[in-house]
Amino acid sequence: MISILGKSNIAQRATNEDRFVADSNWGIALVADGMGGPAAGEIAASIVAYQVTDLLDQRTPLAVAVYSAHQEVLRAVEDGRGKPGMGSTVVVAHFSGHHFELAWIGDSRAYLWNGELRQISRDHSQVEALMGRGEISYSEAISHPNKNIITRAIGHGKFNEHDIPLIKGALFRGEKLLLCSDGLYDAMSACDIARVMNTPISSEQQLEQLLAIALANNGADNITAVLVDSDVIPQENEIIPTLPAVVIARIDGFTEHFTS
Repeated sequence: MISILGKSNIAQRATNEDRFVADSNWGIALVADGMGGPAAGEIAASIVAYQVTDLLDQRTPLAVAVYSAHQEVLRAVEDGRGKPGMGSTVVVAHFSGHHFELAWIGDSRAYLWNGELRQISRDHSQVEALMGRGEISYSEAISHPNKNIITRAIGHGKFNEHDIPLIKGALFRGEKLLLCSDGLYDAMSACDIARVMNTPISSEQQLEQLLAIALANNGADNITAVLVDSDVIPQENEIIPTLPAVVIARIDGFTEHFTS
């Protein structure tokens, strides 16, 4: 059985353009980070959260649901429900029991905690592309002036469901899946996130600590996090999917980035 909880904070922004879904019954965990300014970014993120959740409830494949949200944001601009240029990131996990599919667009992230913190989504961003080409290091990317420039977003550009990253995994007792907007990881390091995840407190308290530390570190952007945990014990012959590692971070300060 899984449990899904979420929290969001406006931080230093005038409005909160983040949206999240934390639905344990339907097995949906989602974070959408809107862009386009007040009264636009929040519309785009709300459309994404509603559209993806509604379609997943109808048993629509995850990638199709995300792509449909992209199309709906574009339609909202055309028919006046939003403003030109609005868009959103999204990271969403859909669970069936303790198994899940994960998809994302943009730079909202997914992390797996299993004694170390593993970033399992790869940002659609300019700095990620620079690291992939070997032009900058991971440490340089953290403080790069263009670190928040994304290269793909819901409502921007041309792509279809086949272009949406999709990975499959399973969550077991002692592991947690963390989805978050950039407002969280911009305000605290991966190792700091790992230290909170290593604390023997409830998931709700961990969420509160994550947001409190980000705010204490002068986090300026909206901060949103959704945390999933599981009480499932692996069966003896169960096949456990191998998840990618983009970044591995440990509580002792060790961090490693993988370009592919």
